[in-house]
Amino acid sequence: MRKWIIVAAVAVVLVGGAGGAWALWGGDPPPEEPGGGDALSAASAYPVEVGDITDTVVLDAVVEEDPAKEVVAKRGGTVTRVWVGEGQEVEQGAPIVTVRAPVEAPPGGGEDADGGDGPRTREVNLTAPVDGKVTGLGDLEAGDPVEPGGAVASISGGRYRAVAEIPPNDLYRFYDDPEEITLKIDKGPPAETCELMSLGAKDASSDSGSDDGGGEGPEGLMMPGSDSGGGEATAQLTCRVPDDMKVFAGVTGKVSVTTGSSEGALLVPATAVRGGSEEGQVVVVGPDGAEEERDVVLGITDGEMIEVTEGLKEGEQVLDPVPLSEEFDVPGGGGGEGPEGGVVEVG
Repeated sequence: MRKWIIVAAVAVVLVGGAGGAWALWGGDPPPEEPGGGDALSAASAYPVEVGDITDTVVLDAVVEEDPAKEVVAKRGGTVTRVWVGEGQEVEQGAPIVTVRAPVEAPPGGGEDADGGDGPRTREVNLTAPVDGKVTGLGDLEAGDPVEPGGAVASISGGRYRAVAEIPPNDLYRFYDDPEEITLKIDKGPPAETCELMSLGAKDASSDSGSDDGGGEGPEGLMMPGSDSGGGEATAQLTCRVPDDMKVFAGVTGKVSVTTGSSEGALLVPATAVRGGSEEGQVVVVGPDGAEEERDVVLGITDGEMIEVTEGLKEGEQVLDPVPLSEEFDVPGGGGGEGPEGGVVEVG
């Protein structure tokens, strides 16, 4: 952002220095260039080009183990058999505990499921929801009561996910579901593809996403135009660590996220545009040198170039860098205080 201030300062020094030199030699100062000889003179015309562009965001990530899945007795009851021991590896669907659970009586009452006259009950096998290791079983044994909705054990699947917080301003760069995510562990194994699990609000993403690595869309993500504010991250990206990638809970790394790409796009330098998300302004230079401020619709950016989807044609020329905005970039200008340094850098 400060490069705009530096350009303006250099222009002032050069113009002032030139005027002083003419005065020392007794001559008249040189004529002012169009635009008053300010930072506008530092800009040059840049042609609108056609090319391919890819936007990649690199985020810090932390590896977490998937939360254990609980084995729950929905109706409660009494334990009649414990099939496994603490720490035992089981497959999905394997019986963990059998519980004699109450069942609803038919209209008019009736005998229990075993032919008795007491309340109707039925033995129910509580099974493992996923492959993994049994935890939380403790000293549970036959005859112990279980409250309705109570968990009798948990199954730790031993799978991992990488979680990356997205800085608020980087939300502008998430146009849709990421096209590709690559995970690299610090001082760890080589980088591998990390399939999207979830992309959404920070407080919801850690428990969201499918366990098979499938991708939920960015529903709930604070996208451009929302009140994401600044400071702490408001959203997270979570991806499935490949099963053959050796990791541990708590290790750190980075995810390289390709958020968008476009082929045959109209491209201009990001510094030639005021704005950077969805809409912006450029200054078009006509064949006769006349300047026209024009609104444009923007696509993706790689930090250096930016796609223009509406408002420009190939071969037209724009000023780069875009002239300073009186409202935000000139000290004391109207419109209140803008971002420090003036023009917002894209990417």
